[in-house]
Amino acid sequence: MGKCGFSRYALALLLLALMVLAAGCSNQNSDKNNEGTIHHETDNPFEVNDEETGIMGSMVHGFDNPEVDENEEMLPIPYHGGELKIDYSVAASGKAKNVGFLIFVDGIPQPYKFNTTEAPYEYMHILDLEEDDKETPFTFVFTPITGKQGDTLDVNITSVYNPAFMPDMKETSSYGGYHSTLQSLGSLVFEKDADVLEASSIPKKDYLRNVRLSTEPVTKELLEKHEKHSAMKIDLETLEKLVINEVNFDGDRAMNVDNLQVNDNGTLHVTFKLFGHPGIHYQNTFYINHQALATVDGDTSFETTLAKGEVSVIDVEIDLERLEDFNTFYVVSVPTNTADFPDNAFLLKSESVLLYK
Repeated sequence: MGKCGFSRYALALLLLALMVLAAGCSNQNSDKNNEGTIHHETDNPFEVNDEETGIMGSMVHGFDNPEVDENEEMLPIPYHGGELKIDYSVAASGKAKNVGFLIFVDGIPQPYKFNTTEAPYEYMHILDLEEDDKETPFTFVFTPITGKQGDTLDVNITSVYNPAFMPDMKETSSYGGYHSTLQSLGSLVFEKDADVLEASSIPKKDYLRNVRLSTEPVTKELLEKHEKHSAMKIDLETLEKLVINEVNFDGDRAMNVDNLQVNDNGTLHVTFKLFGHPGIHYQNTFYINHQALATVDGDTSFETTLAKGEVSVIDVEIDLERLEDFNTFYVVSVPTNTADFPDNAFLLKSESVLLYK
């Protein structure tokens, strides 16, 4: 990158390794996971029977030429009212050149425009980069949906790798290594209150019903289940250092579900669990096709605080009649007190699951 390129103060870098075992693709049918074989217009590099392992590509993105202090630390970006513009850049190579961005302000999903004030507000805009390792500058344009004069709030810009890919239940049934995330963190300082964003300009996906927040104890069964599906020992001591998420559908406690056939109407009960490092505050957002889901009252995120020995639980019902025939579902949890836990508080995204009719 040239001297006017990415800031080394808020830089995100990703190497994508092609590992067949991690890809999750299979020609085997499975009643438990309802797996079949799938294909999409976007080629899936996780080829069945491909025995090679190597680097698929790389991605780097970050704030463009931010202001820094005498210690070379990135200064908060000032907000003076109206629409804010953040200059940003991305470069990628190999299989990583399809990328989408999500923005969070204080953990809350932020609709934004891409490059111009005339563009529509969306929760994700997707780029198709044409050349390997070519720095592509662009601008995020948005009115913060939260913030009061005097506040300094985190702004988290997170990339999603190859968001255009979706299984079609004909030749592939899982997302493999697609939809992994990479975050870059800065902050906003509010010189005045955030302006009110006109409701009609915000994408409205009010699909959520009967949202309920609760807690339950961490059990031996829960720890054993996650230890079985990981490459590390998980116990109460481990949970002092890391955070784990889990998604269940209609009361089924099975993990690592790649896809789920749903009804044309009615509701789908989703249980989301988050547990681990005590004291971290998270805002949790449910997504369909990379757009934040909301309640009829417009709530898009739900706050949880992790506590020792406890599991934070969010139960929601999704209105199936509002869904398309094929839908990418996931949950993103964004910490809001990263300064208190700089080594442990990171954004978490659940694995993408295909909900299809």
